[in-house]
Amino acid sequence: MDAGRGSRMALCLWWPGFELELERVRTPALADRPLALPTPGDRRRIEMGCALAASFGVEPGMIVSQAIALCPSLVLCEPDPDFYDAARDRVLGVLRRWSPVIERSAERGRMFVGVDGLERLYGRPERQIAGLRARLEALSPWLASRSRIGCAPGKFAAWVAARAAEPARSAEPARPGAAVCVTPADLAAFLAPQPVDVLPVSPRMVERLKRLGVRRLGQLVRMPEPALVSQFGADGRRALAWARGTRIDRVRPEAPARPIRVALDFPSPIGQLELLHAALDRLIGRALEHPRRRGKSVRGLRVSASLEDGGSWSIRAVAREPTSEPERLGAFLRSRIALDRPRRAVETLRLEFFRFGPASAQTGLFDPKEGAARVLGSLETKDGELLPAFCRAARLLRLRLGGAALFRVLELEPNSRIPERRHALMEIA
Repeated sequence: MDAGRGSRMALCLWWPGFELELERVRTPALADRPLALPTPGDRRRIEMGCALAASFGVEPGMIVSQAIALCPSLVLCEPDPDFYDAARDRVLGVLRRWSPVIERSAERGRMFVGVDGLERLYGRPERQIAGLRARLEALSPWLASRSRIGCAPGKFAAWVAARAAEPARSAEPARPGAAVCVTPADLAAFLAPQPVDVLPVSPRMVERLKRLGVRRLGQLVRMPEPALVSQFGADGRRALAWARGTRIDRVRPEAPARPIRVALDFPSPIGQLELLHAALDRLIGRALEHPRRRGKSVRGLRVSASLEDGGSWSIRAVAREPTSEPERLGAFLRSRIALDRPRRAVETLRLEFFRFGPASAQTGLFDPKEGAARVLGSLETKDGELLPAFCRAARLLRLRLGGAALFRVLELEPNSRIPERRHALMEIA
């Protein structure tokens, strides 16, 4: 297997409602109860429901009061992202010991494994799946029985195969979840009867396809490519390639992650938002001073906390532009916390930098938002003040050089006979 190029044959492991399945593992009394997770920010809506809750009509995005009216026995589980992430990492650890090519997805319960060349080690795909399921069984019998596995050329087809696999029934917890294997020769025939909902495109495009009478991938294949491109642009061309089985997205190995993590324990739990912001500013300063951060800007951040009386809270954000300015990082995270603040007092606050950018980005001094207030051809606003972006750059340069770096020439007595009195230098701070 050429790990650099990735694996053409893909194996997809999928746990529908991964977080809810973990809640069942943690609390066995919930094994046969309908479960749902509220949305992190707006706890009045449902983010995810299990299959049993869906049978009562509970759907994502539904108001909690409406969901309870449809399903009075519904159990709302308090989100515990640290617990979910730790469980996913344990599953990924099992997969990495089985194959060198592992790729996670945005959904916690969906993972891809590259299997090119593994026939020599583990045999045919059916035997590979049996061996992998045995490893998952050692980790958690419940998760092993609830897994759906698909093997096919490319990530898209493997995901569709996992989706088509028959799930294990709750009454048979020891029964292994089914698996679907698709050979390259059977790929087109396998994809044809699948619904267009499996396409990784926007829900709006899927809805438009259904309005046009296209409900299966086989119907999409019969449509002319120019018509799809004229209606949907590049998404139409990609969707057609996926439906035909001609687009094979390889499983790409993930680069070893070396995030920067810092934490702060509080003597007593804090619940005031102002104290939380002050602690976050301290963590940002400590993380920026980390030796591995030098020469890099920061783009991806994650803030998490251990809450009083158990449970956890976290937010994950990726900035549009990388930066190493603590003020901008702090303002960015505070805006995210305002949308989803901790539900209880915080015992431990953690900060993680997980995605980095170049050492310095060439950004414009003239922010388009400040353009209306700027004097054309000048670094000043119409009020005579220097542009905020220019002042920030001057402060960073002063910190880097350890002293005054930029000065502003002020006109004092331009008609004076003494040259020293005509102008003066004022430091830009």
